[in-house]
Amino acid sequence: MLVFEDLHWADDGLLDFVDHLVEWASGVPILVVGTARPELLAHRAGWGGGKPNAATLSLSPLSDDQTARLLAALLERSVLPAETQSALLQRAGGNPLYAEEFVRMVTDRGLDMGDEDLPLPESVQGIVAARLDALSQDEKALLQDGAVIGKVFWLGAAAGIGNLGRATAEERLHHLERKEFVRRERRTSVAAENEYAFRHVLVRDVAYSQIPRARRSEKHRLAAEWIEGLGRPDDHAEMLAHHYSSALELAGAAGLDTAALSERARLVLREAGDRAFALSAYTTAQSFYERAVELWPPDDPDRPLLLFSYGRVLLLVEQSGVDVLTEARDGLLAAGDLRTGAEAETLIGETLWLQGQQDQTFEHARAAAALVDDEPSSYSKAYVVANLSRFLALAGEHQEAIRLGREALAMAEELQLDEIRAFALNNIGISRLGTGDRGGLDDVEQSLAIAVAINSAESVRAYGNLATMLEGLGELERASAMVAEGRLLGERFGLSEARRWLRAEAVRPLYFRGEWDAAARQYDEFIAEFEEDSYWMEAPCRWMRGRVRLARGDTKAAQDDAERALDLARIAKDPQILWPSLAFAARALSATDPRRADALAAELLSDWRALGWPKTGESDWLADIGFVLPRVGREDELLEGAAQTQNHTPWFEAAVACASADFRGAADVYAGMGALPEEAYARLCAAEAFVHDGRRAEADGELQHSLAFWRSVGATAYVREGETLLAESA
Repeated sequence: MLVFEDLHWADDGLLDFVDHLVEWASGVPILVVGTARPELLAHRAGWGGGKPNAATLSLSPLSDDQTARLLAALLERSVLPAETQSALLQRAGGNPLYAEEFVRMVTDRGLDMGDEDLPLPESVQGIVAARLDALSQDEKALLQDGAVIGKVFWLGAAAGIGNLGRATAEERLHHLERKEFVRRERRTSVAAENEYAFRHVLVRDVAYSQIPRARRSEKHRLAAEWIEGLGRPDDHAEMLAHHYSSALELAGAAGLDTAALSERARLVLREAGDRAFALSAYTTAQSFYERAVELWPPDDPDRPLLLFSYGRVLLLVEQSGVDVLTEARDGLLAAGDLRTGAEAETLIGETLWLQGQQDQTFEHARAAAALVDDEPSSYSKAYVVANLSRFLALAGEHQEAIRLGREALAMAEELQLDEIRAFALNNIGISRLGTGDRGGLDDVEQSLAIAVAINSAESVRAYGNLATMLEGLGELERASAMVAEGRLLGERFGLSEARRWLRAEAVRPLYFRGEWDAAARQYDEFIAEFEEDSYWMEAPCRWMRGRVRLARGDTKAAQDDAERALDLARIAKDPQILWPSLAFAARALSATDPRRADALAAELLSDWRALGWPKTGESDWLADIGFVLPRVGREDELLEGAAQTQNHTPWFEAAVACASADFRGAADVYAGMGALPEEAYARLCAAEAFVHDGRRAEADGELQHSLAFWRSVGATAYVREGETLLAESA
């Protein structure tokens, strides 16, 4: 059981971690409990909700009767003066903390509950402020010094900020503990230091707010200096960044000279960003780098390297940063840093690839490779070569992708760069499978094992690619499990691109299982999102939604999806996007525009043949083209390709069966994979052939099976076709 107290909406890293933990805990005996004030959900409305193994409980305010009983119990008296009790209940508003703090205030001051002049603050904050004002000046100052450090603080830090001896500070903290402002923790996170925590975060907030800005700035600076004195700056980078940047902000607001603070703050912010990046906390790193860039002098020689670090996390978190990376690249190359400049060039290319711009991607990727071509082995060279291998693999140029992938792998092994090893193996595996070599699956599984072992974000891509490969091999259930694992890691690492990609991929099983209402609803949401912010997954979402629309009789809308997907795919040019878009467009247009459908099928077959009938992205798009080819008279071309290749996937085997007019055989293959819509359509085609051949009993059997599925998903167009055939069969 894990308990998180007083979760706050601004604690992004902690909230993301708890969210991930709740998702991961599905099926695992673990209880995670988090408490928070209502404003958490005002700022992050969807946090923690929408999961089958998570629940949000909203605690209603106490009733007047409950509040009265609580006050009586805390005050150890059963009756309060009527006017006093009425005023208390009105001000408390059902908040138990008000009651608790009021009783503490009364106890602290030794007040008489029957006194007509008994102070009744309007809010909890007012009570806490009144309690603080009742402290001695020395105790209040020490409490404020602890508040500067945070909800948790240490004896040495509080003593250092207040320039107190340790014994004096410890004695005063003992008094504050007895008055229930703080508590001493049993364990400490700083060696040889007593650790304290405020009993409630509101006490800390009120104490902190009472410090004038100028003094608050100075106290943050002193807190930072105490933390620096502990040594191990890497371990405390985030705390240093918080205190120095807070000191700078407050000094500026107070009109003080900020030059010295600005210099120190920008350095520790960069160090905190580096530390967060090394720990794969990319969202946190982005925040630190962004603030460091704001403070960094434009003409400082270290600025291009900082911009490179910032641009790198912008790509990971937001799929943006081309302008930042371009400025970084230009500065790095001007300074003679060819290696890091080449990395920046590669990252620019990757950002453009995510926007579906293949030509510009290769322009930058090849420019990066040229920069390091004559360089000896290094991390940068291995990184650049591995990325060029990746883009070639995605473009279907598998032999060159394998060659460059192995070149990058050799450098990674020579220099003991495990992350590049994982990256290169991933690319090699994709291309090996693309050539029909199923050993590529072993490469990607090895890539995944390495990435998971070193806690690398490359594990997310490995899970996603493994899912795609498994789906291509007909292992739909296992592919779905890989997507789920990848999504969890994507959330943990804060990878926005991976989350978008794998969220959309996670809808595919709904389509295959026949959960079409949920699938269509989610595709509607994704497409609306991707239209606003150009993203390569829009095309796949459109052809998947288009299939549902086509089956449900909304032919025009299905064709609109097909045309939009095709337009995007022609820009992207990657076979994994272009070929499925061509295949679905041919299917969507085959009934209303057979000549255009024929032209699209011919284009797909021509491209496929030109690359030697590779296994690139073999998946459900083969079902679309398999159903279309007999209608446009091009089935022999697919049969010709089948004769020239080996190691056929189930998708290819089913498409060949359709081209051979063996629709029942195709249906059996689809059934074995769990591709229910494709199975049902193949059985519909088989029934049509049986009806025309006069084989009524066989037609009836296929129709009964097919219609049961189409009715369950509301596929009205196919239901009409099936019922017409059923009437003919009868």
